[in-house]
Parts: sequence; structure tokens; C-alpha cells
Amino acid sequence: MRVLFIGNSHTYFNDMPEIFAELARKKGIACEVTMITHGGWFLHQHQKEPEVRFNILYGHYDYVVLQEHAHPFGPKEDMLEAAKSINQWIQEAGSTPVAYMTWAEKTNEAGQQKLTEAYREMAEQLGAVLAPVGEEWWKYKQAHPETEMYAPDGEHASETGSRLAAEILLRVILEHDAGKGLTADRPAQTV
Repeated sequence: MRVLFIGNSHTYFNDMPEIFAELARKKGIACEVTMITHGGWFLHQHQKEPEVRFNILYGHYDYVVLQEHAHPFGPKEDMLEAAKSINQWIQEAGSTPVAYMTWAEKTNEAGQQKLTEAYREMAEQLGAVLAPVGEEWWKYKQAHPETEMYAPDGEHASETGSRLAAEILLRVILEHDAGKGLTADRPAQTV
């Protein structure tokens, strides 16, 4: 499995794509990951980068994971417009898009609703696999209040948070591969 991750620090913190690859390998799946990330970037910035187009079109990826700037979350319309543009390359390459829903800040649980709605709309408009990390993040956090999901800044993931994100991304991709589709209400597995 070849997976390209496009995003920002919510992707590269704790080298989450490599955690994803290690989890896949433990399941007996050969996995290579590539990451195009820049701290603080929005998808519309990635859309303008020639390396993004080139990597999607010629990288022979099975999946392309799209992650938008989270804190603060920008206008949903800008995210959707950029995602649609990037998705044209993903479709041309024969890859499958994945909408990587991020989480709200540690002190802003109510802010998750805005992220959830935007990523669900992105997945629907692109025909993308939805990775509901943000939703499952809060469920896990409530079920395990003793576990620190955040880095000290209260925005990025701790190592445990990155592992949860990687597990959810892998699960939804494998479910897609198996033709089962996403069961978003299924709770997160162990971290």
C-alpha cells in the first residue's frame, strides 16, 4: 500500500504517517508513506505547489490523505474548493482520496462540530473515504480522561493522540479496501 499524506503539523507531529505504516506492517501489509506537509498550511496552499500535483500524478499512490489547517479552521468553502481541485489529480492518477478530520483544541470541544461538518461535506463531495479522527478523538478522550491526547500546546497530538489518528486512518482505509465502507459510529480501538 502506498499512501501520500498532504497537510500540516497535525499530520507530521510525532511522524504520524510512519506510525500508520508501522501499524500496517504489523498487520502484514507492505506499506510506504510519503508526506508533503508544511506547518500552518491550508489545502489551498498545497493546491498551488507543483510538487503536490507531481507527487499525486506520478507517485502511484493507492490513497491520498487530505488534512486542512485546524487551529484556527478557515472558511469551509476555501477548504472544499482546494480539495476539489486536488481531487482532480487524485482521480486522474486512479488513487482514492481520504478526508482526515482533525480535532478541536483541548479547551474548545464545542469547536469539533464545525470541523466534523466540514470534513463530512468534503468526503461526500469528493467521494472520499472519511477518517473521523476528530469525532473519535473526543469519544476516546471522554472514555479515557486519564490519557493525555494533546501535546503541551493544547492543539497538537501527543504521541498517544498521533497513534489514535494513525489507527483510525488505517482502519477506514482497510475497511474501504474490504468493501465494507466506513462505520463512523464504531468506537476507536486501543491506543
